[in-house]
Amino acid sequence: MKILVFSDSHGSAYKMEEAVRAENPDFVFFLGDGEGDLHVLTNAFPQLPVQAVRGNCDLYSSLPAERLCVLGGFRFFLTHGHHYGVKYEPDFHSLAEQARANGAQAALFGHTHEAYLEQMDGLLLMNPGSARGYGASCGILEIREGKLLPRIRRL
Repeated sequence: MKILVFSDSHGSAYKMEEAVRAENPDFVFFLGDGEGDLHVLTNAFPQLPVQAVRGNCDLYSSLPAERLCVLGGFRFFLTHGHHYGVKYEPDFHSLAEQARANGAQAALFGHTHEAYLEQMDGLLLMNPGSARGYGASCGILEIREGKLLPRIRRL
């Protein structure tokens, strides 16, 4: 199973569309700040399952601020990250604590526009970076033989 993870597209839906065409994922997680781009993506790929949360720039959004998703036997905690101080807390303690409280094996967040990938005491922390502009990126999560294999992909 392959999951693409996007965040902070801010008007660059085409970068997400290109990544979906290139990677042919089974699922997409969208971590906020570009809800309009998410609608473009879901219209272009209506068969592709998507789970999303709102970001701090998704004004008037009805999307949840956070979400717990279970896929391939793994629990993923999805959030934009601004409620957990991800720009100001370099060890991501608050985010990791909340993810663990939800029984998650992975905490996925955005907001900083900088890709980040680390294992912290058995918890995967991933920020796919921004799907916008020069240096755009996304996250890829592959589940194979009971293992979660994460990586960052430049767009």
